[in-house]
Amino acid sequence: MPSEVQGLGSAVRNDKISFKEFNLWYGKKHALKNINIDIKNNLVTAIMGPSGCGKSSLLRSINRINDLIPTCRTGGALLIDGENIYDAKVDVDDLRRRVGMVFQKP
Repeated sequence: MPSEVQGLGSAVRNDKISFKEFNLWYGKKHALKNINIDIKNNLVTAIMGPSGCGKSSLLRSINRINDLIPTCRTGGALLIDGENIYDAKVDVDDLRRRVGMVFQKP
């Protein structure tokens, strides 16, 4: 059963994470441009690419670690279970409890 996300059309229930026209800037540097990706529930997904292409920035956006960088800002939407995690009413601490990261180097 599809659920509506205001202004974004319908989101399919088996999309766990969806980037919708997602953009990310570090100051004036436009690091991620108009990203549209639907990551399905219960599937292994790989993010691959050359050094500096935005893989880490994309992944750090999912639990809003980029919020800790003063010059970082975003545009568009990033949905988890149909909820835009960049909405002002989202509890970031709760989000980070649900979305963890394991770093390559300690």
